Amino acid sequence: MQHRVIRRMGAAVRTTMPTRPAGVAPIAALCGMLCASVAPTARADSEASVEEQSVSLRQRVDVFVRGVTRNPGFSDSESLARWNVPICLFAAGLPEEDLHTVSARLTQIISAAGASMAREPCQPNFSIIVTADPDRVLEAWYARNKQLFGDATPAQIRRFLDSGSRPIRVWRNIDRGRQAGTRLGHFVPSDNNAESSSFVRNAVLGFYSVFAVVDTNLASHATLNQQADYIAMAGLSNVDLDADIGSAPSILRLFVASPAPPAGLSSWDAAFMNALYKSDQSSRSQRHDIVERVLSEISHSK
Repeated sequence: MQHRVIRRMGAAVRTTMPTRPAGVAPIAALCGMLCASVAPTARADSEASVEEQSVSLRQRVDVFVRGVTRNPGFSDSESLARWNVPICLFAAGLPEEDLHTVSARLTQIISAAGASMAREPCQPNFSIIVTADPDRVLEAWYARNKQLFGDATPAQIRRFLDSGSRPIRVWRNIDRGRQAGTRLGHFVPSDNNAESSSFVRNAVLGFYSVFAVVDTNLASHATLNQQADYIAMAGLSNVDLDADIGSAPSILRLFVASPAPPAGLSSWDAAFMNALYKSDQSSRSQRHDIVERVLSEISHSK
C-alpha cells in the first residue's frame, strides 16, 4: 500500500490509496487495444457485405431489364418500342363504375411513366375489352376491321387468336419510324431523318395502337387494379410477357403460379417504365442506360 500525507486546514491527515498491480493495463487502454484490433475487421466485413449486396442487386436488375426488353419480333439493332404519340384510352365490358376505376388507374400509370395522354375527344388507340368470350369477340372484331393487327402476317394473327390460355391478351401495332440501310457499302437513308452513324439507331419504334382483351373466366382471381397494372406494363412497353425476369418483383408474375402474387405494379416495374420513357431511343446504349436508371431508382428507394 502507498501512503500519502494530505495537509488540510493545517492538520496532517494520512490517507491510504490502493496501488495498481504491476502489468495490469487501465480499462480504457485495454479497450483501446481491443477496439484497435477488432474494429478494422468488422468494418471490412461490413463493407464487403454492402459491396456483395450491391453486386447482387445490379445482377438482378440486369436480368430483369434484359428479360423484359428481349424485343420479341425485332432485332437488337432496333430501339425499344414505346408510345411517342398521345394515348387515347377506350374501355368496354364493365359496369360504369369499374370502367372509371380502370381508366383512372391506367391514366395515373401512363402519366407517371412519362407518356402523354390525348385531349378528349380523341380517336382511341389503346383499347381494353373485358369479356367472358374473348375468342368470339376477337374473331368478330377482326372480321369488321382488317387493320386490327396492322401489318402482321396471317400466321402471327392466327397465333394470337389461338392464344386462348392467356387471362389477358395484349396486341401491339408498332411503327418502325425512320429506317435506313446500306447498298454496295454505302449508307442509304429511307427518309430525311435517317443518319449514318454507328452510335445512332435508325429504327426508332413507336406504338400506334394497342389493345388488351381480358378473359373474365381466367382473370377472375385478379382485382381490377391488378388487371389494370398488368395491362399498363404490357401496353406501355413491348415487354416480353414470357420473359425470365429472375427474382425481380413484378406485376408480370400475376398469372404465373406463385405463392404470393403481386399486389400490383411493383417499384421495379414503375422504375423500368420511367427509365424507358426517359431513355434515348436512338442511342445504341439504350438498354444499358435503362439498367442504370432502374438500379439508381431502386437503390435510392430503399
